Amino acid sequence: MAHQSTTSPTSTRQPPLLLADLDAAHDRWVAGVQQLGEEGLQRSADEAEGPYAAYPLASLVLHIHREVIHHGAEILLLRDLYRSRPLTG
Repeated sequence: MAHQSTTSPTSTRQPPLLLADLDAAHDRWVAGVQQLGEEGLQRSADEAEGPYAAYPLASLVLHIHREVIHHGAEILLLRDLYRSRPLTG
């Protein structure tokens, strides 16, 4: 069986397009959270949310925000380490 690449089709796109994709995803996320409104954010999360099922959706939203910030920081750290690596040859 031949190895199939799991690379995303966007992986070959240029950085401005990737940033536009990121901006669009952020805008969709913000719009979705805003559509919940105060009442929606106060209702319990779905059972599919595991340990967050017993908490209001606002808790899940905050958790997701923290995770995005955390993993984004890790990505930027790796980028900075890659940029500062010694060049050989």
